[in-house]
Amino acid sequence: MPLTGYTAPNQKENHRPFVTHPSQLEDDTFAQWIIPEDELGVFLFRKSFSLEYKPEAFIVHVSADPRYQLFVNEQEVSFGPAVGDLENWHYETVDIAPQLRAGENIIAARVWNWGRLNGSRQITYKTAFILQGNSDREQLVNTNSSWKVYNDKSYHPLEMTREIVGGNYIAGATDSIDGTKHLWKWKTREFDDSNWENAGEFGRGNHTGLDTWRVTTWKLTRRSLPPMEQIKKPIGDVLQVRGMLTEPEVGTLPAIIPPNSHVEILLDKRYLTMGFPKLQVTGGKGSTIKIRYQEAMFKPDGSKGHRDHWEGKIMKGYYDVFIPDGGKRLFEPLWIRVFRYVKLTITTADDPLTIDDFHYIFTAYPLQENADFVSSDPSLQPIWEASWRTARLCALENYMDCPYYEQLQYIGDTRIQSLISMYIDGDDRLARNALLQFYNSMQPMGLTKSVHPAGGVQIIPPFTLIYIAMVHDYYMLRDDPEFVRQFIPGIVFMLEWFISKIGDNGIMGPLPYWNHIDGGTDFVNGSPPGISEGGSAHMTILLAYAMDHAVEMLKDFGFNCEAERFTEISASLKTKTMELCYDHERGLIAETPEKTIFSQHTNIFGILTDTFAPEKQAGIAEKILTEQDLIQTTLYFKFYLFEALKKTGMGNEVIGLMEDWQVFIDYGFTTFPEHGIGSRSDCHAWAAHPIYAFMSILSGIRPASPGFKSVIIQPNPGTLNSLEANMPHPEGTISVIYNREEDGTQNYSIRLPDNLKGTFVIDDKTFSLTTGVNYFVIE
Repeated sequence: MPLTGYTAPNQKENHRPFVTHPSQLEDDTFAQWIIPEDELGVFLFRKSFSLEYKPEAFIVHVSADPRYQLFVNEQEVSFGPAVGDLENWHYETVDIAPQLRAGENIIAARVWNWGRLNGSRQITYKTAFILQGNSDREQLVNTNSSWKVYNDKSYHPLEMTREIVGGNYIAGATDSIDGTKHLWKWKTREFDDSNWENAGEFGRGNHTGLDTWRVTTWKLTRRSLPPMEQIKKPIGDVLQVRGMLTEPEVGTLPAIIPPNSHVEILLDKRYLTMGFPKLQVTGGKGSTIKIRYQEAMFKPDGSKGHRDHWEGKIMKGYYDVFIPDGGKRLFEPLWIRVFRYVKLTITTADDPLTIDDFHYIFTAYPLQENADFVSSDPSLQPIWEASWRTARLCALENYMDCPYYEQLQYIGDTRIQSLISMYIDGDDRLARNALLQFYNSMQPMGLTKSVHPAGGVQIIPPFTLIYIAMVHDYYMLRDDPEFVRQFIPGIVFMLEWFISKIGDNGIMGPLPYWNHIDGGTDFVNGSPPGISEGGSAHMTILLAYAMDHAVEMLKDFGFNCEAERFTEISASLKTKTMELCYDHERGLIAETPEKTIFSQHTNIFGILTDTFAPEKQAGIAEKILTEQDLIQTTLYFKFYLFEALKKTGMGNEVIGLMEDWQVFIDYGFTTFPEHGIGSRSDCHAWAAHPIYAFMSILSGIRPASPGFKSVIIQPNPGTLNSLEANMPHPEGTISVIYNREEDGTQNYSIRLPDNLKGTFVIDDKTFSLTTGVNYFVIE
């Protein structure tokens, strides 16, 4: 497990580096994967050991299939592994010295596997656990048959359905814990595990340093991501208590639930959040506690309405169940819960139940808000805040499309999320992780999986093309050629598959799989006409879009023959699309040569690819905005609409389109949804892109050359009288300050960090920018 590896640039200083010990690669004492007898369930592992003195450092590497929590002398020190696939199975590296002591110590791990009830994000081969000491003196804790294991029957998975949750749900089972069966002291040094079984040995940890005939299935690779942010927070405000003879004060969590009672307690966090709930209780033997979580309350007809309104509504959502045994106990689920509203339903028997504490540990990828944006329009600030919260809740051990219902990393969402991470935080580690994971998901024909890591194989061909654009985004924003170059052969392979699908008429022929472009539209299942039958203008231009992005990188890395070939094919695709699908009367590209259906989507990409002549693009953009019979874009695809408006010089129109997001603020949303007011998901990553537009379009900050070695600043403030934006760059902070005086005079102050130069573009005029502060007055 302890492998050397590539260290990502721009890692935060407070991130503990991974410690490696390559000499162990040939060590015969390398740790074993250890397994329980049973395959599914929750399993407890323990290892007691003695130390002569408290060490200054004690490094261990740890992983499990599929999930684990690691405790040292009762303190949790790690949870994971960060999700991956069997060819790239992550391990965590932890210094457990702070938790150790001279004398007897205990390392304990909880490992669980619910099989078909695991979340769809979870790939699994076999329930197993591995821990490796980093050096000779630390190898006394290596996993082998000296470890003890116990099948914890106090846990039972609760299968959640669409009806229970209030929407299609694939994020995994929740937990039922019977406190009367639970081993409450199992993590302590004093616990007697003499009647536990010895763990079975399954085989040594496998990585590239081992002989191939001595392998196990999991190809271990070092985790490249930092530990998750974890902060203790209050669970929320009490809205309503039912079933108590004496009602508590409004906003107060009742301390004691009387015997033989049925009590319902509704709480509101006031904003959407996620993490590990922790309910501390005393007594209550024979009682049952159900804890239900949801993003919003439901009206009886199944709609949600205003998210702040709860009276007259019902609570749907996934839930946990806890059965206390009468002692002082802490309930906590195995995995994160996502919620704004929480409902406790408590049924007591003869023993009263005391609620000692109820809080949660907010848990997310440690993104930091290192950028900021303020303007003369105060309505934009809540949009910024909700966009940032959306992005934060959709980032954990990888990106997630939505934290509540799916928790899956899709290419369509991830491109947007990566841009937000790099623009707002400056952290590129999740983006790098996603690029590698999608690349590793490539199938034999050359297409990536649309979502990865995931237990199944879903193919969305358009997402493979978006992936190429996502690689290009990173290529422009980070000076990291070694990392980018590894994707080039695969990108060529991907494009060749699409080229093989071009029909005799020069545009895309029939494509297999699910060709999702934009869900929630008049497209059937999100797929434009002509994809399944052949003759899709949209897919033809999208292929050209990906090729154009690939060509820039191919030329830079010396793949000149491939670049020349793809340039010619891209030009042909655009020409044939105009010949077959352009409607001269409407002045727009139709979806198919029959010219009966038109969309914003295809004409947006007509602009982005220069399929339309540059001098016509502003007129096309005006048609896209005003002709209502076009199939309209959803929140997701407005990302590409905004990009097209910027390209045509109509970026000032973007601020007016923020009204679509203002609607959600007016309806009490604290994050942005999948589609509309009635969406399944109240938090969906692709809807967070306004925060990127504030920086890249309104403030106009863009890389002007690969690696962000130079910058172009072309603001589009629209109706704003002032704005100020600060954005992290690998060299420092880029700042843009704009003010418009009453006479229309525009004042700009632009500050660039050391070692960065660029250009400022305004009203078709171009000015050079140098390090430091640059002032401009435009009359």
